[in-house]
Amino acid sequence: MGETLTEIPEYLIEWIKKQHVFWVASAPLSADGHVNVSPKGIEGTFHIVNSRRVWYEDLSGSGAETIAHIRENGRVTVLFNAFDGPPRIVRLYGKGTIHEIGSQEYEFLLPSSIRQPGSRAVIIIDVFKVGTVYQTCGWAVPFYAFESHRSQLIDWAAKKERADRICGSNPSEKGMMAWWRTRNAESLDGLPALALAQTSSPPPKVLLRSPTQTQTGLLSGYVLAFMLGVAVASLAPIHAAKNLLLWNISSFLR
Repeated sequence: MGETLTEIPEYLIEWIKKQHVFWVASAPLSADGHVNVSPKGIEGTFHIVNSRRVWYEDLSGSGAETIAHIRENGRVTVLFNAFDGPPRIVRLYGKGTIHEIGSQEYEFLLPSSIRQPGSRAVIIIDVFKVGTVYQTCGWAVPFYAFESHRSQLIDWAAKKERADRICGSNPSEKGMMAWWRTRNAESLDGLPALALAQTSSPPPKVLLRSPTQTQTGLLSGYVLAFMLGVAVASLAPIHAAKNLLLWNISSFLR
């Protein structure tokens, strides 16, 4: 038993915000290409803009399958499971867009003051279908008790980014730039993945934060971005400022 919807209802938005893990599925157009499913966690990396748009901060990993597949065809599905309480499976079917670190869209959503170490892209997903299951398949998911998020990925990424900054314009072979170049440049099927794997600029310096600090920093970043936009707009005629603000809202938060 379940539902098929065209947008995320409010009760599911509140439920999704409480989840600690989600899965992202994607595939290439090739009939014999590798279908990929990636688990995602780290508190504060998944965001719901509205009932039809979500985005998440994509952190560095052993590969870049999702990025490569979305670049090729845009198809992506996000899965959430209930591990306590009533059974529930939620799938968000959407069209994805990749915005790598350094792009205007990335910097708008994740200024350097709030990005996570190892963050390489923002993946925006425009949701066109929502599938929910409350019985049958949901009954097969076991109960699990959440303990805590792991810190190893953030610590590992911070160390690699630190190595790049120390080396300046010649990134360290032990740094994040070398990792992106050797591990994230293309998919298992040879599709182009992370474009910034070819750049020589080291990632910006970030501070390690607790989960609470991450949430507070995210809010502060949005406020700062809005204030900067207003300040810049005030230098132009009123009608130009209005058009700028409307463009920002429609582009990033529609």
